[in-house]
Amino acid sequence: MVSRIDLRISERDIRKAIEPLVVGEAPVDPQEYFASVAWSLICEPGDSFAGALIEVFGAANALTLELERTTPDAYLKLFRHQASDIAERFGRFDRTAREARERWSSRMNLERVVGACQEMSARGGWFVTESSEFWPLAFGDLGNHSPRGLWGLGNPSSLSELSNAVSFVGSRMSSAYGEHACEELVVPMVERGYSIVSGGAYGIDAAAHRAALAANGVTFAMMAGGLDRSYPNGNIELFKAIMSGGALLTEMPPGSAPTKWRFLQRNRLIAALGEATIVVEANPRSGAVSTANRARELGRPIGAVPGPFDSAGSDGCHQLIRSGQAELITCTSDIFEMIRGKSIVEADSEAGLGALETRVHDVIGFQGADFESICAHAGLTKSEAEIGLAGLSLLGMIKKDANVWRRFSGG
Repeated sequence: MVSRIDLRISERDIRKAIEPLVVGEAPVDPQEYFASVAWSLICEPGDSFAGALIEVFGAANALTLELERTTPDAYLKLFRHQASDIAERFGRFDRTAREARERWSSRMNLERVVGACQEMSARGGWFVTESSEFWPLAFGDLGNHSPRGLWGLGNPSSLSELSNAVSFVGSRMSSAYGEHACEELVVPMVERGYSIVSGGAYGIDAAAHRAALAANGVTFAMMAGGLDRSYPNGNIELFKAIMSGGALLTEMPPGSAPTKWRFLQRNRLIAALGEATIVVEANPRSGAVSTANRARELGRPIGAVPGPFDSAGSDGCHQLIRSGQAELITCTSDIFEMIRGKSIVEADSEAGLGALETRVHDVIGFQGADFESICAHAGLTKSEAEIGLAGLSLLGMIKKDANVWRRFSGG
């Protein structure tokens, strides 16, 4: 008989619990998968000791060792047997191991793990581990602080878009200026093939997600709590829109409240997923600046958008720029220069466009335009507009999406 507070479970019951959550075509080791789910409930985000055990022994074996209450001395012998020096990272290893077990013991609960699987299954959710074809490889830079897995709602195959992503963060109390600046930066990034990562909050987060969606892009909201708790509740409709093409993501299982600690830890995931982190409006002690600091620790470039000189809401951005921790960002080309180490010149100046192509290209802008709008706003006849569109199409600078022409950079 399985004890209520024991995670030992039969192979049959493991398969029954995890089957609704598995996505993708890659084969899954049921025990490893279930153990990864269990570890996501057992430890808090960023628990490096849990990460060390899993790195050396694997999720299932690490869980078994804890259920068997392996002593610190026995752990050290096992580490030596694996030729691992990982124990040296923890100073007084025996104390670290005992304290970790004290933290985890009340969470070694079979009902909680199975219940989390059932809750996410009922919501159409899923769970991916580092062995999944959809796992974001960028998490490898987090080392032992990598999440045990990702709970998700939305389109799991969209996670492949995270191989080319930029993170946008900023104030929850954003101004009209900040939201406009965010949109002006996000839309061109999406049109050049980037996905957008943010935190789903009010303010700049929401502006970044909405701008990406408006540009028909893919965006991801990394949440601080369980996905059964939509936070903030006022963004529910936005979350639904995000899930239509991208996903809501979290390392926290269902039932987990979005606490201050979890927000701070969540920031490391946002920083890791982006090729760069862009801060748009932030005070110096904000979560957005915390995310920038995490990005710097990971060696990711940081950009900050300047605000009005008397705007307290941009003090964090100004300090990041003044201290040399962030690059000054005033346009999308600045972001590309920061990421790629070179300036991206607008395609029309490179191509030497003629008058008709230039006028059509200007009207299409970053939002797109239909044929009638192009004629009206460019002041062209239908024949002239068709010539301009044909020239831009031959250069690969635009593409037609339904009845709307949009700029295109070739991916």
